[in-house]
Amino acid sequence: MLKFGTVTNINPLTARAKVQFAEDNMSSYWLPIIQKKTLKDKYYAVVDIGEQVACLMDENSEDGVILGAIYTSLESVPASSKDQNMIKFSDGSLIEYNKETKTLTISAKTVNIIADVYNRGKFENTEGIKSSKQISDATSTMQRMREIYNSHTHPDKNQKTSQTM
Repeated sequence: MLKFGTVTNINPLTARAKVQFAEDNMSSYWLPIIQKKTLKDKYYAVVDIGEQVACLMDENSEDGVILGAIYTSLESVPASSKDQNMIKFSDGSLIEYNKETKTLTISAKTVNIIADVYNRGKFENTEGIKSSKQISDATSTMQRMREIYNSHTHPDKNQKTSQTM
């Protein structure tokens, strides 16, 4: 049977939680939290203590699963369009994809990308670029440009030449 309740305890190591059901003031055993995939590809998210959840329970409410969290009048929906997919974290970070604008937004203090990154569009940066490795373009490297331009000299304008003497 479908039951609604409030999460009272979580075990992040097993992706299970206990739920208090208001209609009968009963507390569940440890219930698994439904995940999108768990075999080869693995998704992971646990509910928060105090979160409202929907559960599918057996007839005695002894065994079941947490189907997922639900929005209530106490929690506002973070998006406003059917074209948005969003994960909004409690620290203010977010991941949002807007299908209408075809825009992926990632907002976080730090984003670590462990991969080769290929960009087919314009790249704009407002805070500078720092690299621990050589920087190059289709023509040369930054090091080669330094070697060329740092070795050339300009005559000293203050030095008298033989023509002015």
